[in-house]
Amino acid sequence: MYSAKEAANITGLSTATLRYYEKENLLPQIARNSQKYRQYTDEDIEWIKMIQCMRMANIPIHSIKDYVSLLIQGGETLEQRFVMVQNHMEDIKKQMICLQNAFDLTHKKLLFYEKLLADSSYKEMSYSEEWKLFNHGEN
Repeated sequence: MYSAKEAANITGLSTATLRYYEKENLLPQIARNSQKYRQYTDEDIEWIKMIQCMRMANIPIHSIKDYVSLLIQGGETLEQRFVMVQNHMEDIKKQMICLQNAFDLTHKKLLFYEKLLADSSYKEMSYSEEWKLFNHGEN
């Protein structure tokens, strides 16, 4: 069993976030000790990690709530959960394409700046000249 502080350390979340997840019914009922302090199990920690993974994938809280609600209902909701996860996978693929495009552009800009820094004649360049060179120059 882990205290809230220990669970926060293990998951990298704040205790406030753990309380929020509990308040929003994203977690199963968290046990309490005789002093009414939360006591997290290994299973709770794994559950929290699942929620973290979903949040990192930009899945909205309301969708996570829906998923958790279905999960708690058991096997009769398996098909619905399958469709939800399938849809989330498609969203993640789209996000990955956008991130790859952002990475590629940022990398191109970094290489462009490296080239400019190696040649002091670019120090007097205006932003519009730089912009034109970046977009239409030889890179």
